[in-house]
Amino acid sequence: YQGSDFMETPNLDQLAKEGMVFTHGYAAAGNCAPSRACLLSGNYTPRHHVYAVGSTDRGAKASQRLVPVPNKSGLAQDNITCADALKSAGYVTGIFGKWHLDGKDGAEPAEQGFDVVHESFHGWKDKEKNDQNPKGIYSLTQAAGEFMEKNKDRPFLVYLPHYAIHTALQARPATLERFKAKAAGKQHHDPLYAACTYDLDDGVGLLMKKLKELGLEENTLVVFTSDNGGTQKSSQEPLRGSKGGYYEGGIREPFIVRWPAVTKAGSTTRCIASRSSA
Repeated sequence: YQGSDFMETPNLDQLAKEGMVFTHGYAAAGNCAPSRACLLSGNYTPRHHVYAVGSTDRGAKASQRLVPVPNKSGLAQDNITCADALKSAGYVTGIFGKWHLDGKDGAEPAEQGFDVVHESFHGWKDKEKNDQNPKGIYSLTQAAGEFMEKNKDRPFLVYLPHYAIHTALQARPATLERFKAKAAGKQHHDPLYAACTYDLDDGVGLLMKKLKELGLEENTLVVFTSDNGGTQKSSQEPLRGSKGGYYEGGIREPFIVRWPAVTKAGSTTRCIASRSSA
């Protein structure tokens, strides 16, 4: 739906047809942890102080133009998250996937409003190497589906931050062969990157199928977005830059909202949508 000449995302294409597409959706930070901290807390980085992954004091001192701002390695417990807010309103909450905010300055998901925490901690680069479950896409989606089924008669929040398509890239063998056999596009042409994206898209389809099976698809707000712009493996043209930067290519991102009772199917808006509010 974004116009790639090589990637294939049939389930996201369908989600875009059924929901509202924000053409100007923005992450509040250019890479993983800061962006997630903004998304979950509703605060910009000067409020929660997660500015970078690891440290802001990087590179040769003589080349640093500014004194590095002090950085927190995780989201401190005194930040009220969306899970905290929804839990206080009677929702049951679950995270299924990457947390990335529990450094020495941060707290774990169970301390940040999540009732159920599934495969959200360290060592994620080395786990789930099963060829048929690359990056844990299918085990995470299955766990989220089981959570929804168990709680289908009450309000729930599912936060499903997949490890895909973060490096190291992984894909099912059959999916990889699909894109190796495909003619390269002028803009996109990396078979492994496309295959990893395709498998992630498949996970989105399985989640939507589960909502339909449970009879919840009409009464569930579904939001699809990313924590930053694409990596250098994926051309962001005509946008400038990529992940890690604050040009458009680093912070402008896919943003789809589907809520049949509220959003109009197949609609598009140029309104700026930022994932932080304060």
